[in-house]
Amino acid sequence: MSERVKQLRRLQDRYSLWLFLGTCVVFVITANRIDINVINDTLFVARPAWTLATQGSLNLENLPAFPGTSWTFLFDGHQRTDRFPGAILFTVPFSFVIRTGTFSLISSGVAAAVACAGAVTLMHRVLLTLVSRKTALGAALVLALGTSVWSVASDAIWTEGPTMLALGLSMWALTQQRWFLAGAGYAFAILCRPHTAVFALVAGVWESRQRRSWLPMIKVGVVSAVGFAGLLVWNKVNSGQWDIFPGTYGGRIASATNTNPGGQATSFEWTNDLISTFFAPLRGVFVYSPFLLLVLPGLRRAWKVAPTWVRSSAIGGVVYLVVQLAGNSWIGGPIFGYRLILPSLFAWWPLLVLAYQQWTVRRAWSRITFYVLALVSIWWFAQGALVFPVEYFYTNPLDYVYWRSWNVPLFARFAGVSGWIFGLAAAAAVAGAVYVTNDPEPVSVTKPSTKQPKKKQGKKSQSKKSG
Repeated sequence: MSERVKQLRRLQDRYSLWLFLGTCVVFVITANRIDINVINDTLFVARPAWTLATQGSLNLENLPAFPGTSWTFLFDGHQRTDRFPGAILFTVPFSFVIRTGTFSLISSGVAAAVACAGAVTLMHRVLLTLVSRKTALGAALVLALGTSVWSVASDAIWTEGPTMLALGLSMWALTQQRWFLAGAGYAFAILCRPHTAVFALVAGVWESRQRRSWLPMIKVGVVSAVGFAGLLVWNKVNSGQWDIFPGTYGGRIASATNTNPGGQATSFEWTNDLISTFFAPLRGVFVYSPFLLLVLPGLRRAWKVAPTWVRSSAIGGVVYLVVQLAGNSWIGGPIFGYRLILPSLFAWWPLLVLAYQQWTVRRAWSRITFYVLALVSIWWFAQGALVFPVEYFYTNPLDYVYWRSWNVPLFARFAGVSGWIFGLAAAAAVAGAVYVTNDPEPVSVTKPSTKQPKKKQGKKSQSKKSG
């Protein structure tokens, strides 16, 4: 390996390190620490993590002011959480190190921030195998600050943060053809959200089909299956049942296949969930991250040049979203932005970045519009990161109207002048970081190419050439 290549790789490593540290600091600063009126998924991930770290127990009833809710169930006379174990186990070390006399959300907030910073950094490493350093850094920063990764996944310990970290590890492993490591990432994703198993299935089958070898599918499948085994063991210990979906998750499969009124499988529910996921003012991904619309025209070209792992990740994201919406609605709780689509969006990100490279950046109008919309998205996600959604909606319940409530002006008004300044500073910081980044072509890359391999010359042409 030449010294030049070594220097460029060290530079890439420094970019990734600074990206991790920078996003981690921002996420920690803006993470929610208020546990008043918090009765949602995040509380019942943070509480068992805290009791495991400080008391060595999964019992929750001894915590002060414990709210009895549908997110818990009774086992041997004790209140237990029904949340999946991946995010809980990820949070335990943070709750052990960041000791508090009584339960608080500080340690779980730091865990969420670290998970998302790690996911963004792994995405940066993945993108370096596809595009130049400037594009890779810009895309990673926009993912971190121009999407709900900032206002939702890093704000509190939702399962989406550790899930994206696991998917990021698997995608990076696929770029290196390290099948066992890819399976390990998928195994942890399954512990966080079991239906992420579709990513492992699609990736394993797709890689084996493309390489005409059973090995990728077998290696990815065997290791990722450990995630299901761990899930069964956790639920046996936590609930006394060998089950994948305990507690409130128990009826999800029946609901997902119920075509009767009130079921999730009716044509109306499917249509409503899909449209709302992308376009509803309350949660639409194109409403809160409108710059994504500018890369859609390039998807066809991106698909043609995309490596196998980019395609399998994208298809996995589509299948995951279908399964997710089959078992749940599109709302996602009292948040700013969107939540349930985050794992899919994360898996689509490499293909979207290729679409930007293949189409968006090549036209002045689309490139400039993309930049403006990306910076605007960062500005208003800063408002969402500063304002605690539960506090806002608790004091302004009439604003929580599914289709009519676009949260940007509401939260911007609630954040005040400090929110405006903070948002402008975040957008300026991203623009400045991308602007000053040197942009030679990447070195450690398996860059997609549309060139066809040269055909071997026959004996006749070879002898004629040598003569």
